[in-house]
Amino acid sequence: MAKKGKSQFAILGMLALLKKSTGYDLKKHMESSTQYFWKETFSSIYPMLEKLEKQKLIMKVDEASRNDRKCNTYTITSKGRAVLERWLMQPAEPLQLRNELLLKLFFGSMNPAKMSIKHLENYQKELDTKLSTYQKIKNELSASNSPESLYYLITIDHGIKQVLTSQEWCNSAIHALKNKQITGV
Repeated sequence: MAKKGKSQFAILGMLALLKKSTGYDLKKHMESSTQYFWKETFSSIYPMLEKLEKQKLIMKVDEASRNDRKCNTYTITSKGRAVLERWLMQPAEPLQLRNELLLKLFFGSMNPAKMSIKHLENYQKELDTKLSTYQKIKNELSASNSPESLYYLITIDHGIKQVLTSQEWCNSAIHALKNKQITGV
């Protein structure tokens, strides 16, 4: 199933962790936790909150005012928790990768090699930033004794290892393009 079909579980899971939250606070919490592997936008969160409320998987617990704007606060229901727990017990679906860089490299023979190298160098900079961010997060999480911190550390460790592998691949790809040969195959 596509990412969109799993958004409900990201929101249910966050509400289970946070106990109660507004849509705005859900998004902000996701930006500091799951965005590195699961991104949701305000335009996907708010309709999903409405849908989950209609399905009685979440409920409004109060309405707060923030800067003269009405804010709905939600909590997960027992029915919502049961749906989340059933989903957590199911095997994860195979990862469906869509990577624009790889698509451009696949068709790279239609461009000068220097363009592919430039794309790879830009990606390397992006990877350097990610690695620095992930390592800071790991250091913060390592100091925590919460029951969730082990699981957070496992996910951030995946990100760190993925970045390190991608950096190695970038170096190899750039070398191959500069020398016009395949290396490491």
